Amino acid sequence: MNKIIRKVQFSEKVYRFDIEAPLIAKSRKAGNFVIVRVGNKGERMPLTIADADTTKGTITLVVQKVGLSSIKLCNLNEGEYVTDVVGPLGNPTHIENFGTVVCAGGGVGVAPMLPIIRALKAAGNRVLSVLAGRSKDLIILEKEVRESSDEVIIMTDDGSYGEKGVVTVGIEKFINAEHVDRAFAIGPAIMMKFCCLVTQKYNIPTDVSLNTIMVDGTGMCGACRLTIGGKTKFVCIDGPEFDGAQVDWDEMFKRMGTFKKAESEELQRYNEHIEQVEERATQSADTITMDVEPTNDGIEVLTDRNAEWRKDLRASMKPKERTGIHRVEMPELDPVYRATSRVEEVNKGLTKELAMIEAKRCLDCAKPTCMEGCPVSINIPSFIKNIERGQFLAAAKVLKDTSALPAVCGRVCPQEKQCESRCVHLKMNEPAVAIGYLERFAADYERESGNISVPQLAPANDIKIAVVGSGPAGLSFAGDMAKYGYDVTVFEALHEIGGVLKYGIPEFRLPNKIVDVEIDNLKKMGVKFICDCIVGKTISVDDLEQQGFKGIFVGSGAGLPNFMGIPGENAINIMSSNEYLTRVNLMDAANPNTDTPINLGKHVMVVGGGNTAMDSCRTAKRLGAEVTLVYRRSEAEMPARLEEVKHAKEEGIEFLTLHNPLEYLADEQGAVKAAVLQVMELGEPDASGRRSPQPIDGVTKTLEVDQVIVAVGVSPNPLVPNSIRGLELGRKNTIAVNEGMQSSRPEIYAGGDIVRGGATVILAMGDGRKAAASMHKQMSDA
Repeated sequence: MNKIIRKVQFSEKVYRFDIEAPLIAKSRKAGNFVIVRVGNKGERMPLTIADADTTKGTITLVVQKVGLSSIKLCNLNEGEYVTDVVGPLGNPTHIENFGTVVCAGGGVGVAPMLPIIRALKAAGNRVLSVLAGRSKDLIILEKEVRESSDEVIIMTDDGSYGEKGVVTVGIEKFINAEHVDRAFAIGPAIMMKFCCLVTQKYNIPTDVSLNTIMVDGTGMCGACRLTIGGKTKFVCIDGPEFDGAQVDWDEMFKRMGTFKKAESEELQRYNEHIEQVEERATQSADTITMDVEPTNDGIEVLTDRNAEWRKDLRASMKPKERTGIHRVEMPELDPVYRATSRVEEVNKGLTKELAMIEAKRCLDCAKPTCMEGCPVSINIPSFIKNIERGQFLAAAKVLKDTSALPAVCGRVCPQEKQCESRCVHLKMNEPAVAIGYLERFAADYERESGNISVPQLAPANDIKIAVVGSGPAGLSFAGDMAKYGYDVTVFEALHEIGGVLKYGIPEFRLPNKIVDVEIDNLKKMGVKFICDCIVGKTISVDDLEQQGFKGIFVGSGAGLPNFMGIPGENAINIMSSNEYLTRVNLMDAANPNTDTPINLGKHVMVVGGGNTAMDSCRTAKRLGAEVTLVYRRSEAEMPARLEEVKHAKEEGIEFLTLHNPLEYLADEQGAVKAAVLQVMELGEPDASGRRSPQPIDGVTKTLEVDQVIVAVGVSPNPLVPNSIRGLELGRKNTIAVNEGMQSSRPEIYAGGDIVRGGATVILAMGDGRKAAASMHKQMSDA
């Protein structure tokens, strides 16, 4: 929450806000922007920083009432709070002594132009400024601009102030009067385009600022992508300022209208004062009972294979009897019903009776190979045997001894490729013990019972440790370091804790309330969380070290979405899976009572074959679409979990395998209307062991679609690693680490997707655990 210190009304619809944000004020530079959110259901809105006062710890934003989000912000008053202010974001303006520069600001574009004017003047430039607006009351910050400009021309459309005419008239007047070396233009997109057309006639390089629609502002979603110089760029990461001569303005105008209809509907609802109260049903814990008296034994007894209770349990059934028990089936919602419900979990969980039956199948092996397949080294036989004897809380305690997120892992980890793939039952041609189902059961039972335990913590050592990112790697690391006795603070760029667990995984697969309980457990262990803070932007690693943090773990993920680079890919309604899932999951855009817009497709195509592709197509189905999944290999090569593929098919998703997008066709408004698909066949296996797809020459298929979701993987976000001095980077901006997850800077460790480039939740958690053990050893040996 950020307090409004000062509010000034410039005109009927334009306001200035001075907002309390000391870290942003300290680190911002000319050209930086912030992401602002008003209300818990508010949209994330980009606004360029007009000024900052480091003494008062405030930043200045100038806002015009245009859409719903800006109206809500402008309706706030001094002393009230903005829900979130995140930044500074974007690359600062490139400032040097160019010579003579023209700075053109249109309407509220004068506000972000002001810090650029000041910086250019301080660098020794001769600054010629043009202020433009429809009328006198829309000319803002004139006094401040004059203080840092050598000359100023004011243009108004109606001639009510200054000279009558548009901004380009003023620009050309300066150009004809003297030699100009460079130009800067900020304002409405159409204004910037025409400014560039004028300056191009005189071969004057011109920088423009393209703050388009964004969801996160950190490069995670790809919503702000535009064609610049023939290449796709992300405005929030690569910009927001670009050479105006290289901007595909026509594409930009079309993309700016992507959510025009949805935003209009939201504004209409707001103006009609339609308010609905959303109530979340909470499950009562009163009826949760255990069939045996809960044990108070310590973790040593609960995990001791030679403890008397464990010996008695093994002796109670012969191995042959155990292997003769059929693996239980997970109860599920009806496919027809669940395909209409976005927040109800598909898997309903095991009952006590089913859990105890499945637990009996575990042979309690002397050398449990299942543990070899677990990246976080859960003592699998021990937690399962505690379930078998009815000690469900004890089972949860065993899980939490090594796993910070057992309820999460029980839902989303690919157990069939990890722990269950090593189960001894498979050697007997029998299904593996349902380890994932049992893990979920134990964690859910503990939560619903209300008897949530906190792992045993070592005495506090008062050593401060920072964690960058609150995804699975960061949370796992934080949990283990807290157990070791460290003072742990997690810094999260978004307004919600959980990273990909919140923005990337739908609630029908991982409910937010499950993630929140796991996070609350970490808070009970002493872990502190700071949201809306971007390490590398809001605060630097050097700042953290100056504040006394002795160790830093980077778990910032791989949130930069990949695209295929094919013709038409920047058409309206083609979005990355990151953007689509973030809008729906994190911002709840499909809820008519929230502000974030989304276009709901009727004929949706999802490209990809991984779990994220399955999440995207199943989400689109729940939002009313007919969905086709397009994948370039066969179904056998799909990397998605078998359970996710099964669920998608049951819910009516059409699978079009051995096809790959070749080109997208758009209508006259620039919205996608069809996909041209290359028909493929399988060749020899590639390096991953999967058979390599080959195009069948001349054979294509055209599919009519009105929305495309691209789920072809992600790359590490360069924002954090590129901001750390002396950090050795690997392929595609990954952070290079040794076996102990230590980077080239000895105090900095890293794990998860920022190291791997892309991985599962459980592998990221394993990295966090390994890094924590390694850092603890380093600290202990020092």
